Amino acid sequence: MEGGGAAAAPDAAPEREPEPALGAGLALGAAAAGAPLGYLHVLWQREEPAGKIPARRLRRAARLHRRLGPTGKETHALKRLREAANSNDLDTVQQLLEDGTDPCAADDKGRTALHFASCNGNDHIVQLLLDHGADPNQRDGLGNTPLHLAACTNHVPVITTLLRGGARVDALDRAGRTPLHLAKSKLNILQEGLSHSLEAVRLEVKQIIQMLREYLERLGRHEQKEQLDDLCSRLQMTSTKEQVDEVTDLLASFTSLSLQMQKMEKR
Repeated sequence: MEGGGAAAAPDAAPEREPEPALGAGLALGAAAAGAPLGYLHVLWQREEPAGKIPARRLRRAARLHRRLGPTGKETHALKRLREAANSNDLDTVQQLLEDGTDPCAADDKGRTALHFASCNGNDHIVQLLLDHGADPNQRDGLGNTPLHLAACTNHVPVITTLLRGGARVDALDRAGRTPLHLAKSKLNILQEGLSHSLEAVRLEVKQIIQMLREYLERLGRHEQKEQLDDLCSRLQMTSTKEQVDEVTDLLASFTSLSLQMQKMEKR
């Protein structure tokens, strides 16, 4: 019987297999405390060969990873992404995003790659960042969203892209500017007619119309949006500077009227 007891010892070993589950639980606890073991657990989770991981689990792991802080290699990639966005390096931005670099990561002043691209007026990089999950309403250390920066630097196409990407229109109120204010100032410049070719003026007016359409769409002002659609159709049929100027004047009147309506609504 003693021999039977000795032989039973190896068979008992599998009884202790649940220990890794306990270790995983400790890893999760350590992760919440910010211990390095938690980060290793996140990496282990990502390497699971099983089928598609649920999006909810991926987002949870990403939030955990962000709390734990990036590795040295990742920190370098995050910095490169912001620098590439700031220097209008579209290829590098695209490569880093495809490699999984977090587009929402900010520097010590709260600025993300989207803040830099919006300030520079690079519509292509702005769209690329939004496509990879960049937050159009993320604020920097001064409270500025990418939309604030695009408005302050008069980048109309970027404002349109950000609005389409889910940027909150009321975020502009912090700086005291809305797309209507921006459109009015841009139209005043165009109406002065200083060395603008026909195509340049037509392009500017088209961009302003597109921006206002997105703005009014998000505000739910569908009737005014239809008026803009009519102006856009008239602009497409223009062939002379005079005809474009006529559309510009109509757009300026529309913008001024919309601003007056906005002021009355706030009273």
